[in-house]
Amino acid sequence: MKMNYFSHLIHRFTLPVALCTLFMACSADRKPGELFGPSEEGILVIDAILVVDQALPDLFLKQTIAPGALQSPDALIVEDAQLTIRMGDAAYAYAPDPDSLGRYLPPENAPTVLPERIYTIEASTPDGRTLRAETTTPQRVRVQEFLILDEESLEVDRNLALFSELGEGVYGVKTNQITYREGLLEVRLNASDVEAYQLAIFNLEENSPLLIKADFLDDDDLEEFDRSGASPPLAISDGNARLPWFGVAFEGRHKFLIYALDKNWYDFIRTDPDSDGGGGGGLIGEQFQRPVFNVDGGIGFFASAAVDSVGFTVNAP
Repeated sequence: MKMNYFSHLIHRFTLPVALCTLFMACSADRKPGELFGPSEEGILVIDAILVVDQALPDLFLKQTIAPGALQSPDALIVEDAQLTIRMGDAAYAYAPDPDSLGRYLPPENAPTVLPERIYTIEASTPDGRTLRAETTTPQRVRVQEFLILDEESLEVDRNLALFSELGEGVYGVKTNQITYREGLLEVRLNASDVEAYQLAIFNLEENSPLLIKADFLDDDDLEEFDRSGASPPLAISDGNARLPWFGVAFEGRHKFLIYALDKNWYDFIRTDPDSDGGGGGGLIGEQFQRPVFNVDGGIGFFASAAVDSVGFTVNAP
């Protein structure tokens, strides 16, 4: 189960992410003019995700390079830009990180991101380029119950403990010790009116045994299995989300995260030609020549999400 871009993004839970695959797409198989429009270089690329109830994140501002140009990290850097995030009458000016070119840091004691608010980012460079984007943060998402269902009757076999009850202790309690492929794993969420959800699963061990046994898999195939992965965007209209067992390949502790996505995140993942298309709303990425960025004056990703998670330990049969 290989991680796509969004798996990588989700894995960095504090979410100061880099759109490195997007930057390098400028000189990939498709021509930049086809992907980004008529201009081939110097297009501003913003990278920031706001997470409800977390502090304002670090931002990344870089630029595209021409096809065939030397892919030097320095060529991507945008120095001495002015970046500001606004919410209502409040404005938060960012400063360049002296230890990491292209990264911009929020002010000290930056506030936490609030749900159901409009946040705007504005960027300007010394040579006069400007960029603007906005996101409406989703409602909070909360796991109300974590259950194992009987596969045939779909009746509840048992309730599992939540982080809100035991913290990291969930991994050690008997209720959260699960035999591989035991029943159906389901989380029940508070009702939330969001664009879509995305699910992510992470094995927290470094060297736990692989659970999948198949004669048709050779050693090279087994090495391809990743300890993390993410779903396409999903509609969860009834508030119930099931974790498919094919997302679990190793023994040990696992964390299952449920992301409520804003429109920008949803639009990007469902239209990214280099992804599997997500399937959200039946829209396939390959139908699009370029992702939907929702950024004025540039490209990239300025999005927001709300998240909750559950934890459990998987044991071999």
